[in-house]
Amino acid sequence: FGIRQVVLDATRKTRSDPCNRRNDGECNRCCKLPHLVEDRLMSAIDEARLRAARQQFFAHGDLPEGIVPEAILKSWQRCLAQGLDVSDLAAIEPLGAGELRELQQRSDLLRHLIRPEIASLRAEAKQTDSVVIVTDAQGAVLDAVGSVEFAGQASAVALRPGVLWNEASTGTNAIGTAMVERRPISVHGAEHFFEPHRMLACAAAPIIDPYGRLAGILDMSGHASVQ
Repeated sequence: FGIRQVVLDATRKTRSDPCNRRNDGECNRCCKLPHLVEDRLMSAIDEARLRAARQQFFAHGDLPEGIVPEAILKSWQRCLAQGLDVSDLAAIEPLGAGELRELQQRSDLLRHLIRPEIASLRAEAKQTDSVVIVTDAQGAVLDAVGSVEFAGQASAVALRPGVLWNEASTGTNAIGTAMVERRPISVHGAEHFFEPHRMLACAAAPIIDPYGRLAGILDMSGHASVQ
């Protein structure tokens, strides 16, 4: 599928560049700050701007253009149009063990073909306290591998096999938004629609079959506090 590097690049850029997704242009200042203290200060300022943008959008209906990436803003609008409430919790209905096995068996071919990509990303995931995730075309998580410690934290917000992560179920997130946009997407912290998901920093890329159809999503997720 050739998407391993796409996910890796998006994940690394999300973590290393605190301003790269605050606008659509190229940043020539923040990306070159030489000291970790300055990087963290810029990240904190960025996070404060994002929180203010959320308040502006969800409380007052104003569009925070130039602060929130266009893909994220469009996703927030779609989620509201589908009747999701930012103050609620995501409606999570995990599958039972038998149902999960059936789900995975229906996607045996995809899981087999994507295995080399997952294996290549596994070491990176362990080193960065992240997990690598593959979903089916509906956004249902099939497998999650990587950091055992973070997998436990991710499970607490239902980022685990057998759970749907499309936008209709889980709001703005890298998996669901990449499904809609059909291109690589990064979603960091408070860019997620639901509050509990702000702990996550995720990068996802669509898996497209030879006929141009969406076959699934490859995602790498870690903790939003990691820079």
